[in-house]
Amino acid sequence: MFYETLFGILLSLFLANLFHSRASFLSPTSSSEFQSFQRNFLLVYLVMMAADWLQGPYVYKLYAHYGFSREDNGILFIAGFGSSLVFGTWAGPLADKYGRRRSCLFYSITYILSCATKHVNDFKVLMVGRLLGGIATSLLWSAFESWMVSEHLSRGFNPEWISSTFSLMITFNGVVAIACGPLAQFATSVIDHPVAPFDLSALFLAVGGLLVWFTWTENYGETKQDLITQFTKSVSIISGDTRIALVGAQQALFEGAMYTFVFLWTPTLEAATAQADPKATIPYGIIFACFMVACSLGGAMFGSVSSLMRLQSLMRYLYLTAAAAMSTPLMSSNVMVIMTSFIVFEVVVGLFWPGIGTLRSRYIPEEYRATIINLIRVPLNLIVCLVLHYQGRMSEMHVFGFCVGFHVCAAITAYALESKRSLNLLSC
Repeated sequence: MFYETLFGILLSLFLANLFHSRASFLSPTSSSEFQSFQRNFLLVYLVMMAADWLQGPYVYKLYAHYGFSREDNGILFIAGFGSSLVFGTWAGPLADKYGRRRSCLFYSITYILSCATKHVNDFKVLMVGRLLGGIATSLLWSAFESWMVSEHLSRGFNPEWISSTFSLMITFNGVVAIACGPLAQFATSVIDHPVAPFDLSALFLAVGGLLVWFTWTENYGETKQDLITQFTKSVSIISGDTRIALVGAQQALFEGAMYTFVFLWTPTLEAATAQADPKATIPYGIIFACFMVACSLGGAMFGSVSSLMRLQSLMRYLYLTAAAAMSTPLMSSNVMVIMTSFIVFEVVVGLFWPGIGTLRSRYIPEEYRATIINLIRVPLNLIVCLVLHYQGRMSEMHVFGFCVGFHVCAAITAYALESKRSLNLLSC
């Protein structure tokens, strides 16, 4: 009953927050043109995110159904992040040069092909699917944001309104994630095969692609330079502007720890539960729903919380709170205490996404936006690949210790950005 009660409390808090702030949260401006633009973007974005969420719960189950071992699963999973690290790096320059709308369409096509490979019980074919999925993920986290920010500014909307779009993206993304769990399970029950959610995902991707095709206009970044020049110019921009470098460092450190947490929470809660009651079972679906509602709650709170202090200060406090939450399993084995700390961390995640998105929109130049967004994801993907590779050789507590360290370092970079002491800190 603990997890069910916790879910009820979180859902009540989320709905109450959404209802209380509905006037400013859903209507940040009286401009009907902006609201129409925002609704269109959110519709497309959430359809595309739904396609991604539908696949998550059944990736390992599908591989197990095909008879692959846990080690094989690990190799396939690393391949996805490795693909994003290597091939995805060039997705940004291509999006800036040839168009963000085209890149969003390419995301749809690439991910549909990745879904198609899931029908083949062959390791090499599934590896190709993971590589395609890594490329698609890079586009998902760069091309859509780049299109939105560019279109927002080109239409003359107030730059301050961008943060409201980021907040709505995170708020309703959590709701979509929760809905996709039962939807994927329903699809599996209808077809009686774990490949069903991937077919449903492909349908969502096709719908999202059609929406992009018929309702979006094209926008570009730098178009006159070749890809190599564009890539090297973006690297020089990052190295030459410590503000961009520090924003990128915050993102890589926080998200690196966040993705690591995805692999930690299940065994940690299992161990704590077994210690308290060896016969107790863990409701994984309810726990996942708790995490998603907590993340949505954080996104819904962003507007109110960010109005209380400067964004740079808020980010620093978020990272310190995340460090404290990740340190809890190091000090306590009580399952209720650990779960509560995980919920706090998920609320922080919900606040982090619109915060870091707003910082990117402020500091990254428009001409190289997609390129730079993908470049600052390189260290993030590298961190995750290293953690996945070495996690079997380290205890979970050691990995949590690394997560705490990542969050503390992120707080230091946020302080550097806030206090404008970037050069002094980087030269130490």
